[in-house]
Amino acid sequence: MLTDEAKEVRSKTDAAHATVRNRHAKGVITFKPGTLHVLLGFRTILRVGRKGDDMNFLKVSGFLFLFCLGVLAQGSSVTGTLMDSGRVVADQPVRLISASDSFDARTDASGNYRFENVPDGRYLLIYGAKRASVNVKNGVVEIAELADVVVVSAGSEQTIDQVSKTVDTIDGQQMRDRADFSLIESLRTIPGFRVQQSGGFGRVATIKTRGLRNQDTALLIDGIRFRDPSAITGDATPFISDLTLTSVSRIEVLRGSGSSLYGTNAIGGTIDFQTPEARRGTHGQVSGAFGGLGLGRFRANISHGTEDSRFGIGAGLSRTVYTNGIDGDDDAHNTNFQTRIDARPFAKTNISGRLFFSDADVKLNSAPDTAGTPPTANSTIIDAIRGVTFMPDINDPDDRQDSRFFSGQFVVDHALTPTINFGGYYQCLKTRRVNEAGPLGIGFQGASTSRFDGTIHTINAHLNLTPNESNQITAGYEFEAEQFGNDGRTPSGTGDFFTRARQRSHTIYLQDLISLSEGRLQFGLSARAQRFRLGRPEFSLTNAPYALLTLGDPPTAYTFDGAASYYFRSSGTKLRAHVGNGYRVPSLFERFGTFFSTFGTPSFVALGDPLLKPEKTSAVDAGIEQDLAGDRLRLTATYFYTKLNDIIGFGNMVTGIGTTIRPFGGYENQKGGRSSGVELSGRFRPGPTTDIFTSYTFTRSRQRTPQVSGSG
Repeated sequence: MLTDEAKEVRSKTDAAHATVRNRHAKGVITFKPGTLHVLLGFRTILRVGRKGDDMNFLKVSGFLFLFCLGVLAQGSSVTGTLMDSGRVVADQPVRLISASDSFDARTDASGNYRFENVPDGRYLLIYGAKRASVNVKNGVVEIAELADVVVVSAGSEQTIDQVSKTVDTIDGQQMRDRADFSLIESLRTIPGFRVQQSGGFGRVATIKTRGLRNQDTALLIDGIRFRDPSAITGDATPFISDLTLTSVSRIEVLRGSGSSLYGTNAIGGTIDFQTPEARRGTHGQVSGAFGGLGLGRFRANISHGTEDSRFGIGAGLSRTVYTNGIDGDDDAHNTNFQTRIDARPFAKTNISGRLFFSDADVKLNSAPDTAGTPPTANSTIIDAIRGVTFMPDINDPDDRQDSRFFSGQFVVDHALTPTINFGGYYQCLKTRRVNEAGPLGIGFQGASTSRFDGTIHTINAHLNLTPNESNQITAGYEFEAEQFGNDGRTPSGTGDFFTRARQRSHTIYLQDLISLSEGRLQFGLSARAQRFRLGRPEFSLTNAPYALLTLGDPPTAYTFDGAASYYFRSSGTKLRAHVGNGYRVPSLFERFGTFFSTFGTPSFVALGDPLLKPEKTSAVDAGIEQDLAGDRLRLTATYFYTKLNDIIGFGNMVTGIGTTIRPFGGYENQKGGRSSGVELSGRFRPGPTTDIFTSYTFTRSRQRTPQVSGSG
């Protein structure tokens, strides 16, 4: 099936001629009668010159990924040998695609592959996340480029050299080498990311990108937005710690504004959790781990792909348990299940179905201040305790939280013409969090059960157009319907309550990727507009707040984004700049949030404001990337500045909403702060099996006025 990959082929300049120029002596080129064989290094960029030009490498990476590609001059069969780090890669899928054709092959036990009946034209030779731009003409293949690609930077595939934004990638091999269990462990190495977890495994984890707030980082699963509509700020924070690495092929991270592409919460950064497609044949893996703190870890994966690569199915299951935890009484349990089906029923159509289910159970503790009254004067010295800041949490024997989510996705792509591609997807996302507190534990404890449920239905349809070799245009529409519910239960029944709220939105978006000067100069322009419509909330009491309020449509959210880069191939230097604004949709809790009071006559107390404006931010970053030592060393430097123009905060003294009084404060639009800083990083690959990475981030964040708010 030909989608964004085909567009990338058509965007390449037609500069291929009869001989190959290479820079840096890292690769071997041999000629045999009737056959041309080319041996390349991973992420090697080859630019084709005219006959008689000197051989000259343009780009070589630090670890060796080798392609040996051959084409019989007398026919249209494309053959080759696939190698990685000097070793033959056996039983791996390889694809050759153009704007109108697709060819699949698989390496044999010796790493050899063969494509039959390949017409003349431009193609992409694909292996995993690597791409080689290939021109087949008169039975001869000419390779123009070989590079790693990313998706999160533009919502479609771009080579690293085309990316004009700040992007980081973590592949599956890196995660396996580091023995990471969860997503938050893998993200700790990302520059500009501050990852915190309140306690041990399974407890609330937060990500602060570039000095911003927890809710300013968006999470995607296979490019589709994931968030909890029942969270206070409507982001993914309550479930970040529950995403274990059960079946993941790659994690891509965009630092900087991404709202024009991915909508709400993509203010400071965007994380894309990508799942793998099944390989041809049947494959399986079972692993386990045991360790301190009562650790027990089990993981199993199985997949099957047909011989013609038109159908594949895979599934993964993991179970992670800490029976003791940090202090011996902090047990946590986590189960993740994933499955994915990919099918290509027609030459120009791809469909995919993906399921992701998580069930986590963790024991909660009481806050340290429940142990006694804090000191009244600053002069009182509190001695720090090893392993904690000042005072540890207090164990609570009957306080637990159960968290579950289900994400079901259906994705379709179809090539309408060689220059127009249609794509779309549907996602059903359900979340549930249940807190059960018993009478035991320190301080005042009352038995109660609180349940938060959320559902989001998302439908997306878009067209990708490649009118010429310099432009790739995407236009799309997205519909989203979300609802939120909160139920409370007490043993006596006097504290029982429920609330329900919902909202819908319609979004249109547009993006144009422009490539000039033989791919050295790149531009990316995008815009997005999201309009909201509220449903009337429901409460368990007839005299609940918002009952008499006339609900109008909240303000529309508008975002714009622009990025540019220029790559100096002779020196391996890239200059890039990115400017854009972001937004966050007010959550349903911020719009209709309440708490249920049982003092005196049971009643709801309003906290939310249905007509809150979306949060608005503006951001800019600029950087330089430099490859040295034959691309074994890459140095990057980035300056960033983000301004929170309008935010949603909690005010202790706020006005009422229509006929609804908010005597205990509530959510309101406020002015935000700003964050700026510098990110420096270096990656050194002295050999094919060694990777050394280091980074330094300086961040300065300022808040205009004190805020009182929460997350999840």
